[in-house]
Amino acid sequence: MQQNLFRFTGYAAAFLLPLALVWLSPIYGLIAWAIGFLAFGTLAPKIWPMLLFAAFVDWELITVYWSDNRPAGWVDVVMVLPFGLMGVLANGLTVEDPQRWGRRFADAFAWATTLCWTAIFGYSLMTYGWVSYNDFALGERLGIHFQSLYLIIAALILERRIWSEPKGVSWASAVAVLWLLVGIIFLSARIHLLSVPVLIMARLFELYRRNPSWRKYILRWGTIALAVMGAMVLTLPGPSSRVEDLVNELRSVDGMVEGKQTNHRIFLWKYGMDIIKEAPLLGVGNGHGEDVLHEKLLTCDAKFYNKKEPYYLHEFRYDFHNVWIQSWAEGGIIAFLLMAGIFLWGLTQSTGSMSYAWIALLMSSMTESLLDKQAGVFLLTFMVALTALSSRKHQSLR
Repeated sequence: MQQNLFRFTGYAAAFLLPLALVWLSPIYGLIAWAIGFLAFGTLAPKIWPMLLFAAFVDWELITVYWSDNRPAGWVDVVMVLPFGLMGVLANGLTVEDPQRWGRRFADAFAWATTLCWTAIFGYSLMTYGWVSYNDFALGERLGIHFQSLYLIIAALILERRIWSEPKGVSWASAVAVLWLLVGIIFLSARIHLLSVPVLIMARLFELYRRNPSWRKYILRWGTIALAVMGAMVLTLPGPSSRVEDLVNELRSVDGMVEGKQTNHRIFLWKYGMDIIKEAPLLGVGNGHGEDVLHEKLLTCDAKFYNKKEPYYLHEFRYDFHNVWIQSWAEGGIIAFLLMAGIFLWGLTQSTGSMSYAWIALLMSSMTESLLDKQAGVFLLTFMVALTALSSRKHQSLR
């Protein structure tokens, strides 16, 4: 009975996460899952991970006290609280056969994400016809970046299942992975257009080296995946224009392209680093970082263009678009080291395709403030729970 109830809470979290509905928030599923750990878990503390996540939450609270924008600081604390608390709970409690449950909940999330993407793709086609990347919306809360990130994590989870059939590959999983890769191309988040081919080639090389008997399947599916993605990027107007934008952004790192600035993030990172230099030890306080960044942008005379209309960065409200710069700017070197410790824990405690999921999160964190958005916090919270379950050895608790 207890196992069934725990299974229900985990599946609720997995299925609600990609839906991202306003009226049925993923936080309800994550809260239910946390209650499931508390109600049906057995005490089996892993001290260092528990201390790491507890220290992360504590430091988020402490840094509010020297912030000049405490209301925003408290909002940020509430935002990241599920992430920190799940890290403490999932590393402090365990259930019988945790690795099996970790795999099942991961699969549930992956298939739910695949179904959601399929549904919204069909809806978009019926509503708009042949559409560009910004006409898609997975759920009601996810922007392009997070939609694409969810698809990447789901594809990596299902990739593991491709090789799980005793008599051959799992064709259903293989087709689903290809379909998710198609979705990533349609969504065309620029960092993912750059990082996904790298992840694919690294993962294929690892599989090819470790599984000699599977090499023909690995070469076949790897070639198909890369060929499909390459053909779509080169032929579809939406993805090809995004690749052109990406090239221009990379070219504009050291200057302008055709007399225009095209890379917002370079300036956000530059002024973010200036904030770090001014308060390297303790930061400016939780919630105050974006205020200081906006003040810095008032001095930025770089001119950008929306088609032919010029604008300046200080006309809009930006975050740092980088987890690491934001953590250090607001919480000082301690916040940066705690965040680095959490990602290092995730990378070292996961194996196979799940370790590549953490690498994908790490890559995304370089261009997006993952903990500044609910979609990022919820996904990281789910990944922390999966990693904690998967890292435990099988044991009988009866």
